[in-house]
Amino acid sequence: MKKLFTLCLSLIAGLSAWAQGFVFQYQGETLPDDATVIIAAEEDLFGDMSCETNNAMNPYDGLVLKLLNGMSAPATATLEITHNSFDGAALQWCMGGECTALGNQTSFTKRFTMEGSRLVQFDAIGITNEGYLSATLKVTIGLESHQANILFVNGDYDSINEIKNEKEKMKNRQEVFYDLHGRRLPSRPSSGMYIIKSGEYIKKISPFK
Repeated sequence: MKKLFTLCLSLIAGLSAWAQGFVFQYQGETLPDDATVIIAAEEDLFGDMSCETNNAMNPYDGLVLKLLNGMSAPATATLEITHNSFDGAALQWCMGGECTALGNQTSFTKRFTMEGSRLVQFDAIGITNEGYLSATLKVTIGLESHQANILFVNGDYDSINEIKNEKEKMKNRQEVFYDLHGRRLPSRPSSGMYIIKSGEYIKKISPFK
């Protein structure tokens, strides 16, 4: 029994060592998990329209990953672009001491040693049209994971937000199938007459094979 108790204490100590404790911060404020940082495009030093999570003039006032207890730990960060309507924009992600040009990639993972604070440094440079880019950044250190969302906007944010909401509604609009007696079917029938409901729309489908 004593050995089992000692083993449990060792396991708890081990888990505590892995639970490093870290947060995302933006402009000096700690972000709630899964919060969204909205950044409007501005003219950069070269006269191009760009969105940057960390401005070159004051980089630590931007999006920062902060380890709370000051110890070092291995970290894994994954950046996933969920929408991008920017034409001609060059995308670059610098984190953990390495910069990566993303090109047409929509997902990229970095592994690095986390010490103190790390800049996220995600940029869309040379934006030539109105639109938006949305991305999620998930970081895992030990057994702990946190996510921050990034929204770059060039143009009228309200109209862009309306487009996003409409796309979300369309994505969540599921097709449901019924037979002619109103009983729900598990999937689309391969033959015979049936009823399909999608959002507010209901339609009767004629027989086909």
